[in-house]
Amino acid sequence: MTLADGAALVDVAFAACTVLARAGETAVLCGGSAAAYYVPDLYQSLDIDFVVEVGAAPHVVDRALATLGYARVTEGYYRHATLRYALAFPIGPLAIGREFVTSWRTDRRADLLLHVYTPTDVVRDRFLHYWAWGDRTALDVALAVARTHAAEVDLDAFAAWTRRELAADASYDPSRIGRFLSSLQ
Repeated sequence: MTLADGAALVDVAFAACTVLARAGETAVLCGGSAAAYYVPDLYQSLDIDFVVEVGAAPHVVDRALATLGYARVTEGYYRHATLRYALAFPIGPLAIGREFVTSWRTDRRADLLLHVYTPTDVVRDRFLHYWAWGDRTALDVALAVARTHAAEVDLDAFAAWTRRELAADASYDPSRIGRFLSSLQ
């Protein structure tokens, strides 16, 4: 498989996920790159984050990504000679806060596939960056995904998750939840 010069983040993500799947590995697009997938006009990322479902052997990932022209430059990071996107593989398990993510969306383009956080999980992930660290950009992205994909975002599941996170860590500011939800109205 060949990636065109100037390939977009989404194109690289589909290609990487596909070659990894063909090598027997399930990699899920997460973090800011998953947000960029859902709202590309509002948010961009220069690294494409995947968590491999069951810790893949590095040589399997190396060989699969080499077919796209990517080579490992440091632990967990891969670079391409002409593309600006780095591929990163944060250590799993796939989780948002204290909650494991056990299901995801799989989108297809012809013979390519992409496993990616659901819109609800992107909202939870980006909101957590705001909630825990005050990242206003993450808040804006969470709101953008929630608004753009309103029919696919489960706000009841989001609210239940925030209650579980608050029960586990009282240092979170509960007023930020209300502000977030009221911003969606």
